[in-house]
Amino acid sequence: MNVGYAQVMITPSLERPVYLAGFGQNRRAGSVHDDLYARALSIQTASTTLVLCALDLIGFFRPDVLEVTRRVRQRHPGVEMVIASTHTHHGPDTMGMWGPDEKTRGVDELYQAEIKQKIFEVCCASLEQAKPARIKAASVQVKGVAKNYRNPEIVDDELTLLQFVGEGDAPLATLFNFPCHPEVLWNGNPHISSDYPGVLRAEVESQTGAPCLFFAGALGGMMSPDVKDHSFAEMEAMGKKLAIEGLTALASVPAADLPALQVTRRPVAAKLTNPLYKFAFWRKLLPDVRNRYGQVETEVTLIKFGSAWLATVPGEMLPKLGLRLKDSLRAAGASTAGVIGLANDELGYILPEEDFKYPWNPFRPGKHYEETNSISKEIGPKVMGALEGLIGKR
Repeated sequence: MNVGYAQVMITPSLERPVYLAGFGQNRRAGSVHDDLYARALSIQTASTTLVLCALDLIGFFRPDVLEVTRRVRQRHPGVEMVIASTHTHHGPDTMGMWGPDEKTRGVDELYQAEIKQKIFEVCCASLEQAKPARIKAASVQVKGVAKNYRNPEIVDDELTLLQFVGEGDAPLATLFNFPCHPEVLWNGNPHISSDYPGVLRAEVESQTGAPCLFFAGALGGMMSPDVKDHSFAEMEAMGKKLAIEGLTALASVPAADLPALQVTRRPVAAKLTNPLYKFAFWRKLLPDVRNRYGQVETEVTLIKFGSAWLATVPGEMLPKLGLRLKDSLRAAGASTAGVIGLANDELGYILPEEDFKYPWNPFRPGKHYEETNSISKEIGPKVMGALEGLIGKR
């Protein structure tokens, strides 16, 4: 196995208005607290080549993912691609919903074109810097950093870890996967920031001397930081705690040769019924990606690093489903299991069918906010069915 890594800064210029995504409209960036990045890790075996790319963005729609993937494959035919957003709530609007008002799209199309070029370049660069590597995999429960606002009794606090090491087991790159919104800094924050994942990465890189990537897990159902003041100090504390506990878990795991890398995909199509999304299409705030049957087409992926398995989902899966999915992975043979959210798409919340209740007034959703930011009741069972079908294949 060979691995390669590259990164590129994608912080937007403040010379033009930058509308911060993730809360309400007209939250204009006033300064840069810390830079945003696209980070790409390539893993190459004799039979399979995979690029995992993490973006410090709120989300990246499937048409943009497909455009970047097509361009990468023109240079590197056959490469498998997973492009996932960290879901920071303090980066630019790359989807359209957080402009200056409810009628105006918040995406800077020039910036959007620039970052697609940068993502293409960084993915290719990672493929061109391969080094021999072995792998470590681990997971650890990290208590007290995240809570579930929707269902407090359902909390996934598992940190999933992969580390690729070279000669003398020196780290080459470390992957962290954790299910919590990057929103320690709250809706009054005017500063561009990657939030706690940026602190986590910096701490890991300081301790290992090697790059770190962060991927969000099943963070739906409002898995959010368990903080009081939404301060920079709390952001630092959360990021460092996750980094230290993750590295401690990895330190006790021996490195091994990767017996096999397998990447399998399955398409998903689900009916879009959400009236707010239809209104956003009509207003041209969001791109209308429905096919002629009124469905949204997306995909899921199952990645097997030997006995360490990662499932990707095209949005913000609630932890009830995330926990169920990781149980399925382990029951099928995974020793380490993780879920990468917002992967190759961002369709909003992915809820269990039995818990989905669209509110009669979506502008006052009460305990059912997540339904107003989901394409439909279908998406949960469709995503789970597709992944369980992949998991069941031997």
